Amino acid sequence: MRLPEENVKLFYELYPALLVYVNSNQNTLKLASTPEEFMAHSVNERVQVRDQLYQHIEIIDSFIRENPYGFSSQDLEIVRSWKHFTHDSFYLFRHLKKYSIFLASSSPPKAYGVLSLSDSLKDLFPFVPVMVETVLIPFKGQIIYDGYVRAYSITFGGGIRRGFNDSYNEAKATYGIIASLPFEPKKNVQADEEKLRFYLRSERNRDYYWEDIQDLIYENHALRVIYHQEMGKFCARSFGRRMREIGINDGWFGILEGLIVASGKTEAALEENIKSIVPPSMKEFVYLYCLKSKGKK
Repeated sequence: MRLPEENVKLFYELYPALLVYVNSNQNTLKLASTPEEFMAHSVNERVQVRDQLYQHIEIIDSFIRENPYGFSSQDLEIVRSWKHFTHDSFYLFRHLKKYSIFLASSSPPKAYGVLSLSDSLKDLFPFVPVMVETVLIPFKGQIIYDGYVRAYSITFGGGIRRGFNDSYNEAKATYGIIASLPFEPKKNVQADEEKLRFYLRSERNRDYYWEDIQDLIYENHALRVIYHQEMGKFCARSFGRRMREIGINDGWFGILEGLIVASGKTEAALEENIKSIVPPSMKEFVYLYCLKSKGKK
């Protein structure tokens, strides 16, 4: 998705003007005293000035105070918001209908939803993932890139691509897709639940994130319940196959720590047996599994 045309036009009025001001302070380029002269320079030359801006971000305060181009207060607030930039190497991971997904290369993984400018990011980078270097900045409650993006000629194999997908899912589970700046991570129970379910999703995830799983469930009763319920669900699949192989086709079973700890012909019977066998402090952890004959509803 592109930034609306009127906002793209406004961006290209504000950003070159700011970079001209930066250049006048840093003396990086000659013959760049107006936005038109500045834009006539090569991309590499303009990027040098852009980098000076983010190395000396306090220049924005001077620009706003002096307001050499007579911008409105609303326009100056947009410029002020650029102090909340993110300059990094990213993996341009996926193009969605609403925005393109930029995965930060730093840890922990974060996924940014970024809007295109004049040219669609999907048209510029049709084959993803691709590693890029750029600056992400806020613009009227959304995130854009600053018009300068450098792509790296790197080919990613299947294993690395799967790693990107894992990072994307982890980022979504932890923070959601970040669609505005500044971003302030807010830890909450729901985010931890989503992260734990992601960690437990597959055997590969469980092995890879084992220490993270233990950190999450340590001294958190609600998350320990989720952990045991999810693990019981995974165990039930193999138990169900094995029991059918030996002729057991109907019944209720309680699973805890990879073991069947109780059973019953009905759910009520199973729950009574769990009460008499499992310590009260562990009852919430027992996963109740109903084994049915194939084709039986």
